[in-house]
Amino acid sequence: MKKLLEKRIILWAGVLSLLLILSACSSSNGNVSDEKVEDSQETVQSDESKEESATTVQYTTITGEQVEIPADPKRVVYLGPTLGDFLVMDIPIVGSNLLHATNRSYYEGKTAGIVDVGNPGDLEAILALKPDLIINSYHKDAERNEALSKIAPTIPFNPSLPYIERVKEIGNIFDQQEEADQWIAKFETQSKEMFDKLQLAEGETATVFIQEGKALYVMGNRSLGAFIYQENGFTIPPAIKQHVIDEGQTFVAISEELIPEYAGDHLFVLILANDEESKKGADQLLQSPIWETLPAVQKGNVYVTSAEWNADNLLAMEQLLKELPQWMNKQ
Repeated sequence: MKKLLEKRIILWAGVLSLLLILSACSSSNGNVSDEKVEDSQETVQSDESKEESATTVQYTTITGEQVEIPADPKRVVYLGPTLGDFLVMDIPIVGSNLLHATNRSYYEGKTAGIVDVGNPGDLEAILALKPDLIINSYHKDAERNEALSKIAPTIPFNPSLPYIERVKEIGNIFDQQEEADQWIAKFETQSKEMFDKLQLAEGETATVFIQEGKALYVMGNRSLGAFIYQENGFTIPPAIKQHVIDEGQTFVAISEELIPEYAGDHLFVLILANDEESKKGADQLLQSPIWETLPAVQKGNVYVTSAEWNADNLLAMEQLLKELPQWMNKQ
């Protein structure tokens, strides 16, 4: 009896030991499994972080702020007067304030599919487009910038920069620096070829006058001025350099008596095509006694055209390579 009891004790001790071993193994396997799950989760999170990082980039705006923007934007809203820059650069614009593209022949057929969001841009209309990036030329309005940034990442943009600087800025925003440099080089080559054909004499000057209603303005080196005053183009008259460009102005209003002071060897007269008062003012200008005394008028170097060409966006400038020689009858 005693021996049987001892055998049972030994047997139960063995069973207990076996259960403890199995329990330990099970616990160990459970820990390894948990660790693997945790490692797997961390790997997924890491991959997601990398993917997120790859789809956005940090951009420093003209105001010095850091903005996180899409690395490859697909739905861009542009608010400003130089839409032609973005169209030439093949930027995917889904919305813009198309007021600046109205009654301008060089935009014909170029804005199909772009929604007009009003001027300077209706917030609800912009929101409905679900943009992934907004470029705002009205950057001095801090409240508007803030409101736009709640819809999508917003970049303040300066449309008054010289066109080369604007093209480079667009290249930086959309990671198209090489394309921007190629466009600039191509345009400069074509521009030189055009001016070579015009056979301008050294130091030959030109002036851009704009008749807007009853007011007469003279342009500096922006808009059409940026085109004609290129390196291989016309020389800037001294009065325009002194009283417009050196004063940091884009244009200035002048009286009829000052016309001779600003008038160059060639005169480009721009008229608001759909404005009867502008047409009337231009007629009075072209028939005035002072106008008739100008050397450029006496030589027939006067070119009257639509104010739509008072632009230096890339789309307009591409067309101006053909238009300018036609105005001067030197196709």
